[in-house]
Amino acid sequence: MFIDGYAQGNPYGYNDLDEAYLTEMKAENARLTKRIQSQPEPFQKMNTEATYAIRNKDYALALQIALRMETAYPKNADVKNFKGKIQSKNGDASVAVQSFSEAVRLEPKNNWFYINKATAEAESGDIQTALKTINTLIAQSPDWSIGYNFKAALLHSMNKDAEALTAYNDAVKVKPESAQIFTNRGDLYLKSGQKDKAVQDYKAALAIQPDYERAQAKLNEIAQSTVSKKDR
Repeated sequence: MFIDGYAQGNPYGYNDLDEAYLTEMKAENARLTKRIQSQPEPFQKMNTEATYAIRNKDYALALQIALRMETAYPKNADVKNFKGKIQSKNGDASVAVQSFSEAVRLEPKNNWFYINKATAEAESGDIQTALKTINTLIAQSPDWSIGYNFKAALLHSMNKDAEALTAYNDAVKVKPESAQIFTNRGDLYLKSGQKDKAVQDYKAALAIQPDYERAQAKLNEIAQSTVSKKDR
């Protein structure tokens, strides 16, 4: 199958995916496996070739295989998505946007295709279009916290922290519960000087996932800062 990480991407600005995110990504990879297994033998053979190319970090070859697959199966959304991932890996985010757009057009109910498309749009510098893509995702999947978290990250990158906070508030009301989301909101609270609310969010993150390192690190920083001030 297309190996893990190529069914969907690491959302914009997230370098510390938590268990909630990883569980969602694994679930999509499992669905992808079933979709691939339902394809004809030539498709599966090319898919295996692509998998080996990626494992060998031969992304040029992987892209060649993706293009062959696209020629043979022009209406397969997973192939379009895979091609976009390879293009992004090769640093061609603006080109990848078109591939992800085609994936969304062919399979508009796949949430991760929107995530990948918005990620490529943001990485190519088009934050406004990325925000529109995520708003479309949220409209169709209003109970998915990952969409709101992505929206908040985009808004924060635009220095719209009040709107970002609203998006985080929406995110924590729906599933999956995410240590990352609470930590992200805590960071925003901390930035605005609301330390008590930040501490509450970091603790909430650790209640969801006790080993989530960023939340614990933030609590340690706050504690150390408080001790230092008392020692002055």
